[in-house]
Amino acid sequence: MSNHKLEVANPSDAKAVSALFARSYAKLLQDDYPPEILASAMPYLSRANPELLGSGTYYLVKTDAGQVIGAGGWTSMRPSAPGAPGTKEIDVQTGLAHIRHFAVDPDHTRQGIGKMLFDRCVKDAVATKGVTHFECYATLTARSFYESLGFEVIGTFDAPFAPDFTFPSLHMRNGDLIA
Repeated sequence: MSNHKLEVANPSDAKAVSALFARSYAKLLQDDYPPEILASAMPYLSRANPELLGSGTYYLVKTDAGQVIGAGGWTSMRPSAPGAPGTKEIDVQTGLAHIRHFAVDPDHTRQGIGKMLFDRCVKDAVATKGVTHFECYATLTARSFYESLGFEVIGTFDAPFAPDFTFPSLHMRNGDLIA
């Protein structure tokens, strides 16, 4: 992976990140979601969040040529998703951070890019916020990736993407990062 660079994202990366999401999710999610559900979800899944891009805790992996082939990050604040698990609880909890909007280009999966992004999240979250564990809202497809990082499913839910549309999702949590 010496030809891959990890850097902090910024709002000007929105177009490239949205294009990555569209490539990744359209191909990688097709085995776990019916075509009509995936088609309805793509406008929501493939839109880069400008606030997240400007957070300083969202990262990109790029090739030497500058193509974005991976993205993901973390926040102390729980993602806002009315009806999602935990949204009626406190939005920020000591020691807890939330993994946010991970994606890897389908032509670059299984090359350690997702792990590289997660490792950067752990390093920065532990150093700056004393994080000891993470939670995430994940697609059904991402389950095995997150399980490989020590996450466990703690629940399922239908993510409310629109008043008349929900998306089957997982609520996952990992154990202590600091042994």
